[in-house]
Amino acid sequence: MSSAFQDALSLWASNPFRLASKADRETAREALLSGPISAELSRRVRRGDLAAAKTLILAVGHAQACAADCGPVDILRPAQLPQSVLRELPRKRGEYVRVAAAAGRAYKALERILGKSAAMGTLRAEIWSACFGESLMHTLELEQVIRDHDVLILGETGTGKEAVAQVFLEATPGGGGGGPAPQSALNAAAIPDTLVESELFGHGKGAFTGATEARLGRLRAAAGGAFFLDEVGDLPSTTQVKLLRVMETNEIYPLGTDTPHQADVRYVAATHKNLQAMVDSGAFRRDLFGRLAGITIRIPPLRDRPEDIEEIGLGFLGNYTSNNSTSTLDRGPVLRWLRSAEARNYHWPGNVRELQNALRNLMLGLPPGLVAKRTIRPATSEIPPAIANGESTLALVEEWYVSRVIADSQNNLTRAAQTLGVNRSTLRRRLKKQQD
Repeated sequence: MSSAFQDALSLWASNPFRLASKADRETAREALLSGPISAELSRRVRRGDLAAAKTLILAVGHAQACAADCGPVDILRPAQLPQSVLRELPRKRGEYVRVAAAAGRAYKALERILGKSAAMGTLRAEIWSACFGESLMHTLELEQVIRDHDVLILGETGTGKEAVAQVFLEATPGGGGGGPAPQSALNAAAIPDTLVESELFGHGKGAFTGATEARLGRLRAAAGGAFFLDEVGDLPSTTQVKLLRVMETNEIYPLGTDTPHQADVRYVAATHKNLQAMVDSGAFRRDLFGRLAGITIRIPPLRDRPEDIEEIGLGFLGNYTSNNSTSTLDRGPVLRWLRSAEARNYHWPGNVRELQNALRNLMLGLPPGLVAKRTIRPATSEIPPAIANGESTLALVEEWYVSRVIADSQNNLTRAAQTLGVNRSTLRRRLKKQQD
């Protein structure tokens, strides 16, 4: 067995994103798939080294699953792997297929997260490890441990938390045929507080006014798979208590019913808020935070990785344009702007989402529409004496600071919400509460 084949086997069985370059990963993949796969498997089985045989099956199946033109079952077909070898393996064919297929889906999802910076390379490798542990063999043996290790994704608004969450959803092994596991999602900030529990846990018919039929709920819809809870920092306190109970027991009681239902899911939560500060202030339950933060993934803001701007911009541009001769769009101005000092030196408060908006403007012949960076005034004399002297309540400090940010943003609630690190809807509710 050549050293190139052995190195590629080790990489694809553990973490292909140890190689930051996509070209290097593809080179390793080709080396693995061009090797003496069937002969090597037969040799390992005859030698009684079943662990090595399983490693090879998973690595090759994963590498095959990353291509659009073949599936993870190829390595386990009789033409590739004789039945005499299959009979010696300690697990059924479908168990290898489901893990290899999950790895292939996760790989494709991670490749869609653009950025060539060292920070993004490290992030992709970290995400892969959080999905599959030390190796695909690790996943095969410890799948339930991985499922019980929940994930918290932190990052500013617009950094791509949903794209990262999608990797975890795709990485959850599904059925023996290699299909995806059940998955569902809920944005806590987009649902009124009175409906959040019904959306999460479901409800029985007649549970409340308007409940004309029973509803499954997002958690039961994801049973056996993964559930993404976006903007978890916006969950009402009463719902936090009930969610923690469900996470600990895997039992759900739909609203208005006394019948428990099993829902074993992997929880993936995300927020742009400082949950630790919310825990310290009592706004978020410490025990729920501890459960969610089994693995914490932090996405760096775009301003800290300006070398990623061009690659992200080109990827976005490619979604809307083509390079063929019939295209009437001149891509030159957009490309020049992506490489300009204006783009690289801008602070990007809206991160990738703001970059996409700027590119849409440029493609339509409009200015990029970047928000001028607000100069933070020292103006300590403007701070009320009670606050400056540490004699004010926390509520009054927060009320003054929110008012100050809104005034500085010229009553632009979207911009003020970005500065405060909250959703616009959250800020509107806070203002309304102050006025009542």
